[in-house]
Amino acid sequence: MKTFSTALILLFAAFNSAWCASQSITLSLPAYHDKSHLYYHELLTKSLADIGVKLNIVTPRPHVPHRRGMKMLEKGQLSALWLLKTEGRDLLYYRVDVPLTNGLIGRRVLLIPRGAQRIYDPIRSLQDIRNRALVAGLGVGWFDVDVWKANGLDFYLKDGEWRHLYRMLSNDGGVNYFPRGVNEILNEAKRNLHLDIEKNLILEYERDFVFYLSAVDGYYAPLLERALRNAQSSGLMQRLIEKHWGDTFKHLHLDARTVIKLETPTLQ
Repeated sequence: MKTFSTALILLFAAFNSAWCASQSITLSLPAYHDKSHLYYHELLTKSLADIGVKLNIVTPRPHVPHRRGMKMLEKGQLSALWLLKTEGRDLLYYRVDVPLTNGLIGRRVLLIPRGAQRIYDPIRSLQDIRNRALVAGLGVGWFDVDVWKANGLDFYLKDGEWRHLYRMLSNDGGVNYFPRGVNEILNEAKRNLHLDIEKNLILEYERDFVFYLSAVDGYYAPLLERALRNAQSSGLMQRLIEKHWGDTFKHLHLDARTVIKLETPTLQ
């Protein structure tokens, strides 16, 4: 993980004094048309408020595609993104090492073409997926790509705006299913009525979203880590998870699904 240099530590100390005086910080964060950013914005806002710091959020665009967001983070045009932890990202950005969704993002449920459930009903194992040569739709640069490779699963890579995958799913074409996190899928299914949520399976790997900060805003990492760890211990994080995704848990019947464990590539 990117570490703090002496200069950065001194800069952090200076800004820490400023926080004590102003009790306010400003972060530039992405927003998305599908409102999937709302939990992360609220989590940061309330976590910081609980330790006495007011957060002002700036959203530079009404919608930031994933790859554009990564470039904006690299240039310091965004302060932070919530991303799956990877070795490459640890070299580029400052990681706030607190998991954000209690592992929900690593529990993948499938978006499938309308009426395709019969194809998935017999599946009980990883080998069953391989045998049927089912192809997942994934975005360029996603950690899922490494996971699907490690598990010998077929996939199609979508460059650019990954949300175009919604329209690419078919039973006999190049993309058959779209794996989504438990915390993502219900909202996305409501916005794509031509798709179904597969009823029986969870493909699960061990990884979660964390906040990554740009080099420009890296000095905020200790502050955010303190706020988020406090949110974990106080129950705030779990309350917000229930607020944003409680309906999803009821709808998906998670306890009744077959869990297929995926090998998770490890950080070096």
